[in-house]
Amino acid sequence: MVQGTSIEISNETAVDTAATGLTFAKLDCTSRQVQWQGGTTTETDVTTLCSTAKEFRVGLSDAGTLTVTGHWVQDDEAQKVIKTASQDKKSRLIRVTFEDGSKFSSLAYSSQRSWDANVDGVVSGTFAFRLTGQPLEEDAATGG
Repeated sequence: MVQGTSIEISNETAVDTAATGLTFAKLDCTSRQVQWQGGTTTETDVTTLCSTAKEFRVGLSDAGTLTVTGHWVQDDEAQKVIKTASQDKKSRLIRVTFEDGSKFSSLAYSSQRSWDANVDGVVSGTFAFRLTGQPLEEDAATGG
C-alpha cells in the first residue's frame, strides 16, 4: 500500500545516513510518485593471457538515483530545501518511510528540478537526486 508512505529531506547538510540532530521537511503532500533506480556495480576486466574466458572482479556499488514526481508548489517547505540544495550543491539526507514501517535512507545531491504545465491541469514537478554512499535499508520489525 502506497498511502501512508512518507518522504522527507533534511533541512541541513548531511554527511552520514546515521546523522542525528537533523530536522526534516516533508515532501509527502506534494508527491505522487517516488522511484529509486539502483545503480550498477563496476566490473573490472581481470582477464590474462592464461585465461580461457573473460574474467571479472566486481568493484564498488553505485547507490543510484531517486526521483520524486508530484505537484510543483514553490512555497512548500521541502521544495524550498530542494531548491537550496540545488544551489549550494551540498548533500542532504533523504528518508522514505513505508506504510509498514520499513525505511530507506540515503545521502543525496539535488541533480535536477523541473516542472511542466498542461492546459486544464496542474503544474507538475520532478525532483531528481543523485544518491551517494551506501543507502540504509531498515526492516520494520528489526530496524536493520
